[in-house]
This record gives sequence, C-alpha cells and structure tokens, in this order.
Amino acid sequence: MEMTPTGYTITQPVYLKRGDDIAAIIKARREALGLSQQALAERLNVSRKWVNEVEQGSANAKLGLVLRAFNELGIEIYGQLPQSATSETNRSTVDDIDIDAIADTGLRPPAKRGRR
Repeated sequence: MEMTPTGYTITQPVYLKRGDDIAAIIKARREALGLSQQALAERLNVSRKWVNEVEQGSANAKLGLVLRAFNELGIEIYGQLPQSATSETNRSTVDDIDIDAIADTGLRPPAKRGRR
C-alpha cells in the first residue's frame, strides 16, 4: 500500500474534520507529487505565501482556492450526510427518490382544448 509522506494511505479515505486535516492532506499530496510550494502556487495562480498559509491551516483561505488546490493535486472530495437514528425513519434517502417519476410530471403534453 503506497503511503504519502505524512502517513495518509492513497487507497483509504481520510475524514476531514478540521482545517488542520485539510492543510495536512494538501501538503502530503503536494510532497508526494514532488511539487514545491512555488510550483503549486504557479499552477494555482496564487502566491507561494498562500500555499504556505494553507498548509499551516490558515482559517482565512478562500474555499474556492482550496477546492482548486484539491483539483490540481488530484484529491477527490466526497460529502456524506450523517444519518441520525431518530430521523432515519422520517426522512427518505436518495435511493427512495424516483427521479423518473419527478421528471415525467413535467413531460406530459398540455391537454388539448376544444374549439368553440
């Protein structure tokens, strides 16, 4: 199993719960790719200082730029909503939604009106 410099495995998902987690995965992936902070900064069209601050866990990093960094480094992000035991039976899941039925409601031709 291939490892990144800070111990993240490439084949296992990483839970990103804090800014420090995001900073660590960006730094680990950049180093695993053999990129300097300056090289990543040039690819993102930002300053090397910005890359350094993100890797230090700066709370002032713009989300759009962080997402661009993830994309440039090939880091895939997935979101998952938590399922609480109390509301699980009251909410439908994505699997319960019939998208075809929803789409069909907007595809019916309008009723023809008779001429008088």
